[in-house]
Amino acid sequence: MVNRWHAAIPLILILGAVWIWISRPSVVESRFDTPRPALYHPAPDFTLPRFSLSGAAGDLFTLSEEKGRPIVLNFWATWCGPCRREFPALQAAAVRHGGCTSPGASDGESQRGQSGPAQNSDCVLFIGVNQGENEDTVARFLNEVGGPSAVSESSPANQSDGTSEFEIILDRSLEVGQRYNVQGLPLTYFIDTEGRILGVWSGEMNSVILAEQIAEILP
Repeated sequence: MVNRWHAAIPLILILGAVWIWISRPSVVESRFDTPRPALYHPAPDFTLPRFSLSGAAGDLFTLSEEKGRPIVLNFWATWCGPCRREFPALQAAAVRHGGCTSPGASDGESQRGQSGPAQNSDCVLFIGVNQGENEDTVARFLNEVGGPSAVSESSPANQSDGTSEFEIILDRSLEVGQRYNVQGLPLTYFIDTEGRILGVWSGEMNSVILAEQIAEILP
């Protein structure tokens, strides 16, 4: 009986290997030609539509066009409880670090009607990448929390005031979320002025955690 069992072991191993090969997950080829996100490496580029209350199409956000200023890239959804709870901290930080100069702007160009220096040394752009929801759902949430909403539909970045630097963009297909390895919400990437990822935070943030992470990406 023992000899028969020993003889069956190779067969069991072979069948197990075959089963693992057959049941392996399929590999879906990415349409992106940039590397996956990693600390101290460039953040993968993408282009997504900006949120608009009017639902107007054609206004796009491209990450690489914002190179030159620090970015907080936050993946979120309205159904996500931790996302809702951390939203006020993100809003407050966006106002506190507002007044950024768009990359390539002239030194004398004022920002969204602000006076004073064209570029603040601690300016940060906040990007809220909504995962898989439509404009109506996002609009209801933003109206509920009070911003950053398109109070003025002509506002290109849908800020709630002249100093907020908070963009809401729509990843309806979840393709960018998949590219950034979003397996749970919220997930936040902290990107420096060179476009490199210097920090990643999985889960809810409070104002203290947010401030600590932002300090790491300021020039």
